[in-house]
Amino acid sequence: MDLKMKMPDLATTDSAIKVIRWLVTPGQPIKRGDALLEVETDKATMEVECIATGIFKEPRAQPGDTLLAGQILAVIEVEGPARPASAEPTAGRPTPEVVTPEAPAPAPQSVTSAPPAPKKDGGMFAKNRAAADSKPSTPA
Repeated sequence: MDLKMKMPDLATTDSAIKVIRWLVTPGQPIKRGDALLEVETDKATMEVECIATGIFKEPRAQPGDTLLAGQILAVIEVEGPARPASAEPTAGRPTPEVVTPEAPAPAPQSVTSAPPAPKKDGGMFAKNRAAADSKPSTPA
């Protein structure tokens, strides 16, 4: 089955992407992730990776051509039905274990807690308590 690979969105703007040179030739086997061609945007020159494993059939753009993101770039012959580039084979991967949430533990029937500590003059900061402790106490 033939897969029509489209130009990925490489530029930060809507500018055209110029094909510099192809790194593979028609009839050559390629793997997903292999460098397919060099392109130039308004910011940089970079390589475009292949999105599938198969045989490179034909380029749809020649060196010097300019394309926009989403235009057909090349045709790749792949085995089986075409699938999205984001789909990964699941063979050899462990299946995720389904975890069911456990019921929450019952709340204790009677909760005994210590009474709150008596409030000291001076507040919660140690330096304020120390200052309050150093003051002479005044008779009431």
